[in-house]
Amino acid sequence: MKNKLFLTFLLLFFALTARADVFDYPSKISDFINKIPQVTDITCDFKQQKDIKNVKKPVVSGGKFTFDKKKGVVFETLYPVKSTVSYNNRDYKQINDVIKAISDKKYSKIEAEFDFYFQNGKDKWTLGLKPKTSSKTKEILFSIEIYGSLQIDKIIIRTQNGNKTTIWFTAE
Repeated sequence: MKNKLFLTFLLLFFALTARADVFDYPSKISDFINKIPQVTDITCDFKQQKDIKNVKKPVVSGGKFTFDKKKGVVFETLYPVKSTVSYNNRDYKQINDVIKAISDKKYSKIEAEFDFYFQNGKDKWTLGLKPKTSSKTKEILFSIEIYGSLQIDKIIIRTQNGNKTTIWFTAE
């Protein structure tokens, strides 16, 4: 009987911990500022998947990603269609501001707009951002999840309309 009870407890514990995500861990900047490495200028490959609500098949693309602290974020998509998107224009300025704040470790610049969440593993970390209720960003953006180790490995952007964009970064 004790063994069955113990086994049931273990299964329940692992089921609950497996379901935990970054948004279960509200944090202050001081909780994570020294745990996330400073991001430098980088050029790497990226793969992006857009899951659009009511569309069965995700849209997949990829190419070169560049982050230059002075110029901002640039996605040079090489497939399926060649294009270049710079996140320093007005439409994408908020995403550029978030990435720049994280790279400079100046989170206070985005603290007025977002609540922070942080989860730290052995060699990995996850930073979650949710727009504050008073933020205009809340009208469009649901959340941002940033996964990393020595650099940013993946970003997930969820919008209020149910769409999700996942971007994986691979060092060259």
